[in-house]
Amino acid sequence: MKHIKTYESFLFESSGYELTMKELEDNAYVVYAKKGSQEVGRLDFVKSKFKPVLKGTAVTVDPAHRRQGIGSSMYVYAEKELGMKFVKSEEVLTPDGKSIWNDPNRKFGL
Repeated sequence: MKHIKTYESFLFESSGYELTMKELEDNAYVVYAKKGSQEVGRLDFVKSKFKPVLKGTAVTVDPAHRRQGIGSSMYVYAEKELGMKFVKSEEVLTPDGKSIWNDPNRKFGL
């Protein structure tokens, strides 16, 4: 497992959360969101071998920490670190996820 980089806070100011991204294997990555030692979010994704895009495979945020921008921050963080944008992945979206992706003002994705 390759460690890429750790940030002391989210891209959104004063959250008190920490983001860490790791490469799990060739072109497969994970971003963890932690508050202290507790993992409160996780974004699994792959980097396309054929196009300069990222594709989410799973995203979870602990119910007690939802609606604070954690999921969006994980997407933005990965895009900035890898210099690529996420593409919409219909097969893994929940109804809430579809609502976020359909928002033209979201801060991530193509």
